[in-house]
This record gives sequence, C-alpha cells and structure tokens, in this order.
Amino acid sequence: MGRMKKAVGFLVALYGALVLTAPAEAKPVISLDDCLDIAEEYHPGLAGADGQIAAQRGRLGQTAASDRPEISGRVSASRSNSGGFERESYSAGATASVRVFDANRGKYAIDAQRVTLSAAEEDRLTTLRDVRANVKSAYMTLLLDMEVVGHRLESVRAFERYLDQAEAFYEAGIRPWYNVTKAEVDLGKAQLALIEAESSVEMSKVSLFNAMGIDRPGEEFDLAPIDLEVRDLSADEADILTGALENRSDYRASELKIMAGTATLKNEARASSPSVSVSGGYSGGGGDVFDLDSEWNVGVGITIPIVDGGATRARVAAAEGQLVSLEASREKLRQDIALEVRKILTDIARSRERIRISELNVASAEENRRVAVGRYETGAGDPFEVTDALLSFTEAQLENRRAKYDMQLALVALERATGKDVDLK
Repeated sequence: MGRMKKAVGFLVALYGALVLTAPAEAKPVISLDDCLDIAEEYHPGLAGADGQIAAQRGRLGQTAASDRPEISGRVSASRSNSGGFERESYSAGATASVRVFDANRGKYAIDAQRVTLSAAEEDRLTTLRDVRANVKSAYMTLLLDMEVVGHRLESVRAFERYLDQAEAFYEAGIRPWYNVTKAEVDLGKAQLALIEAESSVEMSKVSLFNAMGIDRPGEEFDLAPIDLEVRDLSADEADILTGALENRSDYRASELKIMAGTATLKNEARASSPSVSVSGGYSGGGGDVFDLDSEWNVGVGITIPIVDGGATRARVAAAEGQLVSLEASREKLRQDIALEVRKILTDIARSRERIRISELNVASAEENRRVAVGRYETGAGDPFEVTDALLSFTEAQLENRRAKYDMQLALVALERATGKDVDLK
C-alpha cells in the first residue's frame, strides 16, 4: 500500500508539472527511491514474472491433485412410453477412487513442480534486480546529462561575456575586429553544444521512464542528487565472488532447476513400475424415487506396464539429457558471474584512478583559466588563450563528474553482478 501511495503521488506530481505552467511554479523533484518504487509497481517485466509464478503455482496444484482421492456422483431421472404404458426410472450413485501406490512417481512429480515454482520465484527476483539496476543506471545517466546542460549553459554565458568584452575593446580601438568574429564563432559552438546536451537530457528522460515501465513523454521534472562519494570495497575479490554465488537469484534458480530435473528423471524412470488403486461405489435405481434398489462395490486395481514401445526409455533419455544441459548451464553461469565480477572490480579501480587524476586536472585548468582571463582583461593576452583555457576548464570539470558517475555506474553493475544492493542515496 505504501508503494502504491508513492506511485500515485509521483504520477500526480508529474501531471501537475504539465498543467501548472505558471513561470513561478517549481518542477517536481523526483528521488531515486521514487523511481524504484514506481518501477516495482508498474514494470511489465515484474507483472510477467508474477504471472509465471501464478502459472507454476497452478501447475503444482494440478500435479498434487493426481495423488488425492477422486469422488464423483450422478443422479438421473427418465420417463418413457411403450405400447401405451408409461414408465418412470430413477437412479443415483457415487464412486470414489484413490491411488495408493505408484512407486513414488506422484511424489517426484510434485517435488519437481514444487522446485520449479521456487525457481520461478527466484527468476522474479532476478527480474527485480535487473529492473532496479536499469532504473539506477538511467537515473544517474539523466543526472549527468542535466549537469552537462548546466556546464554548457555556463559556457554560453561566459562566451557571451567575452563577446561583449571583445566588442567593447574593438570600439575602444584596443582590439581588432577579428577578436569579435572569433568570440561570435566560439559562442555559436557553445550554443550548439548546449542544444546537443539538452537533446541528450530529453532522450535520457525517455530512457528513465522506460526503465520504470511507464510512458510519460514530455513531462518536466528535476531529480534529487545522489552521493558521488568514492567508496572503498571492504571485501576482496574472492569474498565478493562467493557472496555473488550466494546472493544471485539466477544462480539459485539454476540450482533449483537442476533439482527439478533430477526429480523429473526419477519420475520418468519409474514409468514402468506397477501402480495400485482402490475404488468403490454405491448406486441405486428403480421406478419409485422413494424405493430404489441399491448396490455397492469395492475393488482394488493393479496396473502393470508390460510393453510401451520404448516410450519410457525415450523419456528417461530426454530427462537425462535435460539434466546434463541444466548442469552445464549452471557452470556456464558460474563462470560468467566470476568474469563479470572481475571485470567490474577492474572498472571500479580504473574509475577511482580517473577521479584522482581528473581532480588534479580541474585544479590545473582552473588556475590556467584564471591566469588567461587576467591577462586578457589587462590587454596582455589574446582571445585564443582565453577560449582554450575556458574550454579546458569546462571539460576538466565534466571529466571529473563523468568519472564520478562512472564509478557509481560501476557500483550498480557490481550490485547486479553480486545480487546485493548498493546504497546510492
């Protein structure tokens, strides 16, 4: 119920952003938790996984019913005319049967279906893990794109100021007209970069909505920031890999599917075993509904398969092959998880180094920009120097932000690889 309220509040806030168009109206601020709640409530992938669980639960009930008593009843009444004589006939009866021995075929069939249901529940957790990871990645990508727009906008404003300065210097006879032309060209490039950044934001918004499983094109909102602090991993690679195999729901599902395959094989191997059932019935009939002749019966039936044309052998062979395939798939998944974890840990280490170097570059670029602007304002520098310094400073800042966001994206990838949430608040 709490998630539903958050979901409704989220959608109402977005709708309000569209209908309340007054300039002073602030955009709704959406947090990462809001987006995750919406995804868990509305994503079609999760709805499909829930449907699969319901289907497997129904199949389990259907399989379990084969070992339970079956009881049926019947009632009939008829009237006939033959040679001018009318006759009435009534009958009623009930029959019951139950299988008392089948060499555990029913048990293994139920075990296989029960484990299959558990595997479907693990698959649902895998879908949820992927949905959450996709939402986090889309959220951070949109945050970065919004920051890029802010940097591009600052660049446009800076180049507008330098254009005004170039025009003032030209009118004062201090600088040639070429400086004005150069400033106009640089301003045009900055404006184009701003347009491209704004387009990226719009596409990233669409991607975020898609990751949440909803369709809300054209809606305006802001995102709450996340913590970009660089984290140290407390566990080593071996511990992380061990934890991944324990936490990954798809790996647990692969083990459950092997268990289901083993139970299916045992079931098929007993297809030629005898089965015993007990049945009984009671019936009554006659021309008077209040005076029926009754009878009853009780019996034991034994079914012994003799020749089935090789069907049992073929089903056993198919079950064995399926079990081998499931075991190979589990081993392949284990290797893939190990490779994925090692690759992500390498990406995290590289991102941490990128952050360190980018911070040094920001400090250096900021000093170069300060010197270049000071030289230009005193007439000792030229516009090329200012432009290069400004662009270098802007790109150094963006590279630092990208490195930090790449670190967070690597942590999300690690979350997906290990099956354990990473706090990104």
